[in-house]
Amino acid sequence: MPRFYTEISKEDFLTNVKTLMDNDEFPYEMPKVIERDLGKVNFDWENYTEFGYRGHFANYPMGYKELKLGFHAYFVNAGGDWEFPICFIFYWGDNKLRAYIPEDGNAWNKKEKCAYGSENTYQETTDTDGDYERIEKEISEERMIEEILNHITKK
Repeated sequence: MPRFYTEISKEDFLTNVKTLMDNDEFPYEMPKVIERDLGKVNFDWENYTEFGYRGHFANYPMGYKELKLGFHAYFVNAGGDWEFPICFIFYWGDNKLRAYIPEDGNAWNKKEKCAYGSENTYQETTDTDGDYERIEKEISEERMIEEILNHITKK
């Protein structure tokens, strides 16, 4: 299913992201559309990047980026202590905040649709400490952005 972004000023976009992330109920209560967007991959919110945070989890991009003229994205990383974190974006689509989790360049178990470390089957379980270097090699900001730009187009 195609995704679309709609134009919004950088200031208005960041105000909307800040309002979402500064809510006392975030991340456990979000708009249903965002819950659906993020529900495609099972991960925990124990550790996540907050609005305005400038550190890095696992060499993922983080924070605000204008991916192309008028396409604003806010990169967020999240995962439990036992998980290798995932990366996703908030963006402005259909005049509301949406979320998107890229597959390419993002380190998560595509077969189990979960963060590494949260696999359901014992045989599939990944030792996130022992496999950290292998998992980290999957990360590519360039490939994530390329996928995002290929899947989300201007409406």
